[in-house]
Amino acid sequence: MEYDSKLADIIASLPEVTGGFLYAPDRGIYSNQTGGVVKDESLQQISLKLTKIISMMSVHFHDTGGIRVCFRDMILFGTMIQEGHWLFLLHQPSLSPGMIKMTVQMALNIQTEESPEAEISAEPQEATENPQTNDNIMAILLSEESELRLPLENIHSQLAHYIGPVAELVFNDSVEIWASNNTPSLENLPELISMIQEEIDDEDDRNEFLNSLQSKKEE
Repeated sequence: MEYDSKLADIIASLPEVTGGFLYAPDRGIYSNQTGGVVKDESLQQISLKLTKIISMMSVHFHDTGGIRVCFRDMILFGTMIQEGHWLFLLHQPSLSPGMIKMTVQMALNIQTEESPEAEISAEPQEATENPQTNDNIMAILLSEESELRLPLENIHSQLAHYIGPVAELVFNDSVEIWASNNTPSLENLPELISMIQEEIDDEDDRNEFLNSLQSKKEE
């Protein structure tokens, strides 16, 4: 299937979509149809991060439901279109995920069927003790009464400045690992920062990231 032309069709059919590109770990970003909205160097950084993130996702998750992250005042949406190949769209926040999913399915002739697993999971099961999900962890750490809320929000904000739209996924994954290894506190926050700084590939950007956090701490 000619995914390049399909991508162009999807972009043309949704006015809220400003551009898109295709991605594969062995090729990086290709068929860039963002129309100059994203600079080439930004796409290169995005490609490096996507390689890491998708690699982690393939190990930890069997069904991701796609990727959605904020990029400037837009949303970067990604979905796997075949093994190892992803389609990404840059769109306005007003465009619903359901409309995107339907448009992509129609363009690529994807047939949706209810999986056997879904039928099995609908049957009554014995209650089991489940570990906290990443969403639960983030909700607790970012709650109004949490002493970590402001420091974490600042770290997230500064990280987004240096690595762009993949910052949310990198940040959430790092926090989950950090929280599983420690009881989250201000005292061991440097461990989280140390983990996150390794995700910034450019050494100058990494140093500026650390300096910006230190400056914010001293205010």
